[in-house]
Amino acid sequence: MQLARYLRLAGRWWWFIALAALIGGGSAYSISQLITPIYRADATLLVNQTQTPGVIAYNDILTSERLTMTYRELISKRPVLEDVTEDLELPMSPDELGALIDVEAIEDTQLLRLSVEHEDPDQARWLANATAQAFIDSNEQDGLTRPGTVSIVEPASTPASPVRPRTTLNSIIGALAAVFIAGTVVLIYEYLDDTIKTAEDVETAARLPTLGGVARFPRRVSSRSGLVVASTERSAAAEAYRVLRTNLQFSTLDAQALLVSSANPGEGKTTTVANLAVAIAQTGLRVIVIDSDLRRPALHRIFGLSNGAGLTNALLSRQPEIQRFLQPTAFEGLSVLTSGPLPPNPSELLSSRRMDAIVDAARKEAEILLFDSPPALAVADASILAGKVDGAILVVDTGRTRAHALQRASEALALSKTKVLGAVLNKLTGRGQGYYYYSYHYYSSSDDGKNGHRKGRLFRGKRSQPAEETRTHA
Repeated sequence: MQLARYLRLAGRWWWFIALAALIGGGSAYSISQLITPIYRADATLLVNQTQTPGVIAYNDILTSERLTMTYRELISKRPVLEDVTEDLELPMSPDELGALIDVEAIEDTQLLRLSVEHEDPDQARWLANATAQAFIDSNEQDGLTRPGTVSIVEPASTPASPVRPRTTLNSIIGALAAVFIAGTVVLIYEYLDDTIKTAEDVETAARLPTLGGVARFPRRVSSRSGLVVASTERSAAAEAYRVLRTNLQFSTLDAQALLVSSANPGEGKTTTVANLAVAIAQTGLRVIVIDSDLRRPALHRIFGLSNGAGLTNALLSRQPEIQRFLQPTAFEGLSVLTSGPLPPNPSELLSSRRMDAIVDAARKEAEILLFDSPPALAVADASILAGKVDGAILVVDTGRTRAHALQRASEALALSKTKVLGAVLNKLTGRGQGYYYYSYHYYSSSDDGKNGHRKGRLFRGKRSQPAEETRTHA
């Protein structure tokens, strides 16, 4: 489970990690190019304890190995370095020459590797051979006090490539370090970011199923009414609402009145209600959409209707009848009961017995009732209405709705003893959104053909009456 989560994170943040790797590797490469290259030349010396021809005994070999370690220290001592700088008239001090020299005893051998590093490859070779020869001459002069002989086995040659900087290695290390840092940043961000992004997040936060997902509308669509289901062209968003309609079929069964709400304002609940209502009406069912948001109503604008009279007028009328306040729409079988004039006491009106009578009257006029309510966490209106319907749906603004907000909204609606059917992931962006965004891309890439709608009973209820009778109710 954790592996799948990390894979989803990698899929959602691959661009950030790749960008970090590119920046890290490129920076390391650029810095390496600015560093002055250093070349190293190696001369190999042989140390032998035996000074006269003859058979070399085992003890001679052991003594030579110990002598090798001694000579390794002597080469880099100041007397030898002073002889080199004086004899060769080098423009550097013995200490500066010593900083360029490194002597290494090759393990289990009588060999010494004398290395000199310099910016000039020819200078590195020349200094290595000169230092080796100077030490041999010094050792021969002190032959009475220094046992053994030293000879050059392999003189230093001009190096073809620098030993520092290692541009390729530095670039790889820089890229890997940047990937590690980017991965850490992503994990910290994801840990601190508790917004809902996937169906798994919905399940974890509120233990609710995800009924569907709708991608963010293109700007040219969102600037209009937002009724994408009404378009005659094949639309990915329209198909998403039809998928939601189908999923509701299996979630509601005998439910007739459904409440659509959200945790916070601006998450797309009104747009969801409107498009879902059109999608259901296209199956041949009679649908009434009731704008029960008596604080910030918006359904009348989406459908292009007047809000002069509506739910509040029905609540204040003597008889609980809604027929004269229903307004027909351009879609067969779909009527809208707008909010009407905004009252000073919305919660009291919605919790009244007259509201119960309005809901009962609406049930007789249509097969499906959809209520657009205020956000569940903003005011108590949604919880009040939830107790009068058969089920509730929560709309989630993907990447904005926080997990604790969704949980609190679900708990608030559940207190009314109404079943919360599930959530709708709204405004999907396409990064790591899984199946829902794949479906959106699939439909949006298929522009040929027309949207066909078969009339069928997606919800249990009364069959539709003829179109003429429906119009008389408006």
